[in-house]
Amino acid sequence: MARVSDAEVGAWLEVTKLSIPGSGVEDSELLSHMEAEVLIRLSTVYDTSTWLDGVTTPKIVRTIISKMYASFLLDKAYSENQDGGNDYAARLQANADLLITGLVDGLITIPGIDPTVDQTEPSFYPNDASSAQRPTADDMSLGGPWFSLGQAF
Repeated sequence: MARVSDAEVGAWLEVTKLSIPGSGVEDSELLSHMEAEVLIRLSTVYDTSTWLDGVTTPKIVRTIISKMYASFLLDKAYSENQDGGNDYAARLQANADLLITGLVDGLITIPGIDPTVDQTEPSFYPNDASSAQRPTADDMSLGGPWFSLGQAF
């Protein structure tokens, strides 16, 4: 079962140019790929295994999927008409990517759903935990924020 409805996708399309409900342009395989792409990107931060349909999938995620799907449908429908692609489709996809980035980076949150990872901690090395350790001969980067001169790199 799809996580988005025809109406949710159709909200991003101009009905005089491309209309979803009953138009025959529905592409369930493309929609399936779009859903998988969005969910895999969000699974680094959220438990997406319970988002199985339109009821269990959060609204912001359905919006992202709808925008991605609509943008690809537009590009697919008008692919031979333009050399550089459809500007509106590119804008839809860029906005969906921006929302995904905001969710992954923790700048946007999904109301009522807690991330599975702590987004306030740095995810790179060195971090606060490594700075609390004493430097060793094998790893001189451990310890507090200081450097020494005359050391070979």
